Amino acid sequence: MIFLKTSSIVSVFTIASAFLSHTAFAITTPENEGPKGYDYGVDIGALLKRDVSKMPTTGVRYNGSSASIPVRQEIRDLEKNGDLWQLYILAQSMMQTMDQSEMRSWYQIAGIHGRPYLPYDGVSPIPGNENNGYCTHVSILFPSWHRPYMALYEQVLHSLVSFIAGQYPAGAERDRYTAAANRFRIPYWDWAMAAPQGQSIIPASITTPTIAINGPAGVQTISNPLYSYHFNPLNATELPNPPFSRYPQTLRYPTSNNASATSQDDLVARQLDNSASTFRDRLYNLFTNYHDFSVFSNEASRPGNFDSIESLHDQIHGLTGSGGHMSYVDYASFDPIFFLHHAMVDRCFAMWQVLNPDSYVSPTAALYSTYTIKAGSIQDASTPLTPFYAPGGNNSFWSSTDVISTEVFGYAYAETLQGGNTTEKVIKAINLLYGSTAPAKTISRRGSPVFPARVVEREVEANSSYNLPVLATDGQYTEWIANIQVQKYALDKSFFVHVFLGPFNDDPASWSFEPNLVGTHCVFAKLSTDGSVAADPNQMVTGTIPLTSALLDKISKKKLESLDAEDVEPYLKENLKYRISLLDDTPIDNSAVPSLSVNVVSSKVQQITEDHQLPSWGPMISHLELSTAVASISAKIYDLAFGASIKLGAEVSATFGTPE
Repeated sequence: MIFLKTSSIVSVFTIASAFLSHTAFAITTPENEGPKGYDYGVDIGALLKRDVSKMPTTGVRYNGSSASIPVRQEIRDLEKNGDLWQLYILAQSMMQTMDQSEMRSWYQIAGIHGRPYLPYDGVSPIPGNENNGYCTHVSILFPSWHRPYMALYEQVLHSLVSFIAGQYPAGAERDRYTAAANRFRIPYWDWAMAAPQGQSIIPASITTPTIAINGPAGVQTISNPLYSYHFNPLNATELPNPPFSRYPQTLRYPTSNNASATSQDDLVARQLDNSASTFRDRLYNLFTNYHDFSVFSNEASRPGNFDSIESLHDQIHGLTGSGGHMSYVDYASFDPIFFLHHAMVDRCFAMWQVLNPDSYVSPTAALYSTYTIKAGSIQDASTPLTPFYAPGGNNSFWSSTDVISTEVFGYAYAETLQGGNTTEKVIKAINLLYGSTAPAKTISRRGSPVFPARVVEREVEANSSYNLPVLATDGQYTEWIANIQVQKYALDKSFFVHVFLGPFNDDPASWSFEPNLVGTHCVFAKLSTDGSVAADPNQMVTGTIPLTSALLDKISKKKLESLDAEDVEPYLKENLKYRISLLDDTPIDNSAVPSLSVNVVSSKVQQITEDHQLPSWGPMISHLELSTAVASISAKIYDLAFGASIKLGAEVSATFGTPE
């Protein structure tokens, strides 16, 4: 059980939020099997037991000015704030060790997204939709639905943070922690910015099994609640899909399919780091070249548009999970890294909104069913974002119209905080964090450029005596991108498309780590499609792999002359290949996914001269297609007036990735 000092019991109802006064705690004792939680000293479970229903999603209430609203911090910044960090870890641990039947437990909040496919807060499914979660994917509601979801998680966690702060010894120490609790907001994990020198993209605080924490009863070493979530108990009826029906805790890149499997976070870190420039380039391109919310918001295939914040989000899911819980829509939210990841996605959404205030949710047919949405029904800005009740007690739900601003839930991000020129502030942050190594800023107009991050990462010396040719003319250079299109459920589960520029090892377990890997695209799906009725069972989804940084690497090594089409096209025909694998590294014959096409396009991009500017893109020109199918899909999705499209027939398709 969770324990608290007897002197603190009186303060429970005065310090804890309304959440705590309605919650039953049944929390694993440190000596029991499972995670080791913090030992507070006194059992208070019976004191706090109450029944509750129809809890509105409020986020963290804040009555101050917009300019001073608390901000969500990047996790590495939060870690530097000792008091906030202690409270965050303790609250995460407390939430994870609650009885799984409690509405505010980790199991119940995580279970909103996918499995166990049970009603949350009394919100029942549409008949026939019982085998789905509430989450909206391949949907124009993808960003707006996840905003109140993160707000509910933040609301619960903040209540626990406030409660725990009140358990520190009375006096200056308690006052200090209480003041910190008032400022607490959930952190995000920025997987796109350059990692600190000598560190991985994924912070060590997420990948270590235990953590020392200074709580109200002193320093104790507990199970790290950012490393994994331990099911308490594992219910194989509610989580029926092997191997997840066997795993007693969440795993990343699991060592096996057995119950004794462990996470391989070192491999997760390696493959994330190997794709680091892809994350940055994709996000920078989304901020600079995608201005229509219907395209930016989700990965549904639309003519001439291939990337989206959802598709980039999928890539992080796949590489973080690699066969573990983050790999599949129905299990991902149980992994603690899910909430750090989705707070980052919400931040990207908020920053994009500042740049594009006039584009938002428009009426669009739902492509997939959810627990409460029928495939084919029209989703718009007034569609209820279930199961998130709005305040007011009239049983109404939040809508996309209601959640346009993050401030309605009591938070902002440093970049979106009101005050001064917010748009200019966001642009400067985008250029600093994601554009400082992008080709749009680093390509030389006169040779001898500052090398992009990918070149530096691949050990090309910046002071090399070889000068690159002039790659930009009149401030313009050519950006190259591989557009990917494939059926969402081509394999009835999640899978990878690995894109290479040069030779690579035949072992599929090495593909995410190969030096010639340009990027790994993830098709993020449910593990079981039972009940996941699509309006179109052959629904296509899209994503991109930017090629320019990799091409610059080849230029620096004298393997390519320039970024001009007459040089790049023949080089790509000879060297660009793809391979397919499941997320557990099981290889899939390329011919087994005939719907997959990889189309190479280019655009002239105008470079920026000031940090408050963003580059401008010209029309896309189609160059060539890699596909196992003779019939080209690109004619359906490209306006070929932009340029000649080279169709590769079956006689040459083996060069571009079919099994050899």
